[in-house]
Amino acid sequence: MEFHCWGISHKSTSLEVREKFAFNKEKIDEIIANLKGITPFDNGVFLSTCNRTEFYSFCKRTEIKNFDSFLERLTGKDINLRKNDQYLFSNNDAFKHLLRVMTGVDSMIVGEPDIFGQVKKSFQNSKSFNYLGSDLEVIFSRAIKLTKEIRSETQLSKNPLSIASLVENKILEVEKKPVLVIGAGDVGKALIKRLTDKDYDINLYNRSDISIENIKSKPLSSVKEDIGNFEIIVVAAASEQSFFDESHLPGNNYLIFDLAIPRNLPHEIKDSKNTNVLTLDELSGMVDENLKGRESAVKKAENLISLNSDQEFIKLKNRKNLNTAQKKFHQEQIEIREKAIDSAMNKISSGEKVEKIIEELADEIASKNAFHVSKILDESLSGKKRGS
Repeated sequence: MEFHCWGISHKSTSLEVREKFAFNKEKIDEIIANLKGITPFDNGVFLSTCNRTEFYSFCKRTEIKNFDSFLERLTGKDINLRKNDQYLFSNNDAFKHLLRVMTGVDSMIVGEPDIFGQVKKSFQNSKSFNYLGSDLEVIFSRAIKLTKEIRSETQLSKNPLSIASLVENKILEVEKKPVLVIGAGDVGKALIKRLTDKDYDINLYNRSDISIENIKSKPLSSVKEDIGNFEIIVVAAASEQSFFDESHLPGNNYLIFDLAIPRNLPHEIKDSKNTNVLTLDELSGMVDENLKGRESAVKKAENLISLNSDQEFIKLKNRKNLNTAQKKFHQEQIEIREKAIDSAMNKISSGEKVEKIIEELADEIASKNAFHVSKILDESLSGKKRGS
């Protein structure tokens, strides 16, 4: 079994395709339970965010390269994902990709910190399902530690951008007006904190009652009734049904952010001359400017990732070889002991002196153990398999 990563992301796949892979926490839990129970994968970490869906596992390459077909079966969706939309990394390349994802180097918003927390949550989620093998747990634990070190050594952690900060910047470009926010998830919380610091009037609508920055949420059922009072609207919650349509927007000059995956708003709103609707992908123009200002930090992070991933994966591979060697050594110790005892018992039966037999027994066991330890260590560190 080798370490593999299957995935799609904003770099390889359009928003229209990524929308089909948008799963809430309940659906992700269901997918993990079914991956564990009815697929060949007996270990794995399943990551699902607005810009990427990935699966990491120690498994056979022939199985994970068709992971999209397993996902179709588990979700009941006819995804029809093209091979060009997907990517597959193995071993050191998979570990290097994991580090690029966790540091934010591979993110649409380069260096954004949210993805680190999202990967950690996915890792912990697999742990809660007992879906982590020892090798996978070691890899992710090490990746978490290395990510912290890399982000602290570069400028990626200095004034990091995020979806919330990009939305805030766009809002600050227009006349200051009350803002309607739908959804109290990570993006909604971060945006509300930013805007309240600048004394914006915020109205929050959420499925459950919640209070953020002393702003108490209102029920989602009130959105259609109240939305006509706002010209700046942020949709940061997923829903099968649109929260509102064009008929609920009687005015002009609306600035609307449709940040949900899948997108929430009907097409006629985006096509209306009265509105400026921005989706996640349409924020990417702002991301290009972000990258220009972070080229030095990204280059340094990439170098650290390459250096550390090569070294760490060799250590991880050697650790796995040493574990195998320890098991072999333990078994061979048992066999050596049994053979030596049989030989000693035969000598005792034939009348040889016990003192001499004990001395020969100790010498034989010590000599054979030393030989096998040397041989097993040499094989494990060189990557050779015994008998080859």
